Amino acid sequence: MKPQKNLCISSLVLATLISILYGCKNPEKKTSEIIDNQNVTIPFELTPYNNIKIKTVLNKRDTLFLKFDSGTTGLLLTHDAIKEKTNLLDDKKEITPTKNYVKLKTPASLQIGELIWNDLEIYPVKHSGQGTDGRFGWDLFKDKIISLDYDKNLLTIHDELPDVKGYSKSKLEPVKTILCINGVINVQNKNYTSRFLFDTGYQKSLLLDSIIVKEQSFPKDLKVIKINQLRNGAGDIFITKVVEIPTLNIAGQDIHKLPTQLLNRENPAGIKTHILGNELLKRFNTILDFRNNTIYLIKNTLFEMPYSDAS
Repeated sequence: MKPQKNLCISSLVLATLISILYGCKNPEKKTSEIIDNQNVTIPFELTPYNNIKIKTVLNKRDTLFLKFDSGTTGLLLTHDAIKEKTNLLDDKKEITPTKNYVKLKTPASLQIGELIWNDLEIYPVKHSGQGTDGRFGWDLFKDKIISLDYDKNLLTIHDELPDVKGYSKSKLEPVKTILCINGVINVQNKNYTSRFLFDTGYQKSLLLDSIIVKEQSFPKDLKVIKINQLRNGAGDIFITKVVEIPTLNIAGQDIHKLPTQLLNRENPAGIKTHILGNELLKRFNTILDFRNNTIYLIKNTLFEMPYSDAS
């Protein structure tokens, strides 16, 4: 199955809306991972755009800075990075990529810290998070346990489940190739329960699915913080309202007065789900247990930071 083609946001009037708008969801080939049975710690940079930026090495020679994106799968590199920062085109087997999501003929190895994956397929894309050369998805850690510590800027791959005292937890629901959790939005003392995509690649806090909003007769009189205009790579214009959600509960954690995006079109994820982004997710140190499809959250030192779209 080929990766799904989604929207490509070219306007930077706003911070990039969401990586899955132009993401790769279904790489054709599973990765081959080489890892010892031990904990492995990988430092990352949390950028001003809420990207988890990690130093990597492609084919043992090309240094790339990639975004960890839990809302996608596989390995995606930008056209510019392929041409200007790698040796992928040197052996003449490859032509300079001009299209998105058309995989390169030659698989590659990727090293992140002490971990090495062989025979990874590479999908060219036009965009990635600001300051990154591409992104890699959660499936590189399939059947593993990982933690994201935003206080120390560390991603750790664990051999066993670490201490979860003080954490709240929820089930992870695999849907196609993405991961969702259940959550509840409370407005005017009424609960709206739904599915939420856990997406560290989405740079904002929350995007509401227009179909779910309509089906649940979601309130239309929410406080509007601002109205934005987005333009995709095809030149189409989309209007998005930023409203204030009084209370969101995910995995037993309450978040109040949450700035939330409302698009005037169908959700780009391809399934019915709201989308949690890293401006919210970074406020919780997180353990993702892919072995047992469970997520653990605990508030960290970023929790009280103001949101970029706050009123």
